[in-house]
Amino acid sequence: MNKYKYLFLLTLLVATAILSLIDLAKGSYRWQMLPVYVSSILLLLSFLAILKPMIDLPQLFPYVAGVGLFSLLAAAIFSYLYPIFTFPVPTGQYTVSTTSIDLVDKSRTELCDLSTQSARELVIQVWYPATSSNGAKAAYLQDKRLIPTGVFSHLGLIKTNAVRDASIAASDSPYPIVIYTPSWSGFRTDNTFQTEELASHGFVVIGLEHPCSVPMAIYPNGRVIYSNLSADYTSSEEALNQWLRVGEEQLALRTKDILFVIDQLPQINARLDRLHQHQAPSNSTLDLNKIGIFGHSFGGAAAAQACAIDPRLKAGMNMDGLLFGSAAQHGASQPFFFMNSDYPRPTAADLNSTNGSKRRSKQTDAWGYQQRDRWFEHHGGYDLKLLESAHMNFSDYPLRSRIANGGGHISTDRAMKIINDYTVAFFDRELKNKPSSLLNRQSGSPFPEVIFQSYSSGGIGSSPHTKFDQQSNSIDINTK
Repeated sequence: MNKYKYLFLLTLLVATAILSLIDLAKGSYRWQMLPVYVSSILLLLSFLAILKPMIDLPQLFPYVAGVGLFSLLAAAIFSYLYPIFTFPVPTGQYTVSTTSIDLVDKSRTELCDLSTQSARELVIQVWYPATSSNGAKAAYLQDKRLIPTGVFSHLGLIKTNAVRDASIAASDSPYPIVIYTPSWSGFRTDNTFQTEELASHGFVVIGLEHPCSVPMAIYPNGRVIYSNLSADYTSSEEALNQWLRVGEEQLALRTKDILFVIDQLPQINARLDRLHQHQAPSNSTLDLNKIGIFGHSFGGAAAAQACAIDPRLKAGMNMDGLLFGSAAQHGASQPFFFMNSDYPRPTAADLNSTNGSKRRSKQTDAWGYQQRDRWFEHHGGYDLKLLESAHMNFSDYPLRSRIANGGGHISTDRAMKIINDYTVAFFDRELKNKPSSLLNRQSGSPFPEVIFQSYSSGGIGSSPHTKFDQQSNSIDINTK
């Protein structure tokens, strides 16, 4: 075998060996690199055979070289599709830190664990402005039991921008609070890209997780509560009606969780005060009079309902979620922002489709449009449509994989920047009284990917409206 073939194999060996050693040195074994690990061993054995001839290497050269090249290509493809991603670097003036706090509501029994007669218990995640970025970065999935198996096992290697339990940054005034409530079966860290951005701009963000909703609620003592909520609402009329019933039950449960956390803010404040580096601050860490809330999907419904029944909340945001409860019919008086994915207003043909699954899906879309129309008519607010986006673009999920991630055609980084810019502008305005050029526009946006409109009460104009009766699930089309 000529020297060029040897040189080619040597190059492949060095490349695969370096890639393998880098991963092993980091302690970050990942399945995406498995072809490279195997190939490096195969190439090493091939060169050992050169030193002590045991096989006809010249004859096997095409196969060995092919395996080496294929392994590099396969690893590159797998790593692209399921990347070890990084979160967007927060743009605010503060470094971000995070801590978790266990809260027990002794006034309620845990409905998902009746055998123990235990009290309702919530583990919350807090992101806050910090004094220093020194220290270990917090893991995205903070318990090994949350790490999936299979193609998403790489999520166990993901680090966030936040350090753990750092000292809180000094401030001349207390920090406003923003509560985050996740999707139908979501975790408190599902919108880390957004919670970190808010904390970097001087907010304390509290992420909730709702036992009986989240698939695995894990407590500091090792206790686990499992749940498996069905998300099926299109397969049949019975499935839709069941989903609506469970939705109302979940809304009541989660709203109580939110109100309990608000009740606990003085205790949370005392816990955060102890994280000051030298001594207790001269004023409170949290501004208990400036509380906002946002949520994705069903979390947006919980955010709206909490606003409807608790005036302590001063502003709310629903990201691509329907409404349930009294908020679905009557809205809330606080400033409210609806962010929506790119789906069209259903037509009469959609709502009368002979395809039952499509018809029920379009019914819920029509319901969402009608709910927002009624809200803006009575209360005003902000409405944003993110073009080329899909439902999961309003969460971290598109970062996890470049296929089957629930996102739309819009760039994930671009979508996150737009969502973060509007989120910070909204809560800056409503909780810090800071003017915003983004929100001062009655319509239009500096982002070509955005259709934005702000409404005063009664300001929805004369566009077609679809009426949906939540109680009877009946739909009527009319044009005003």
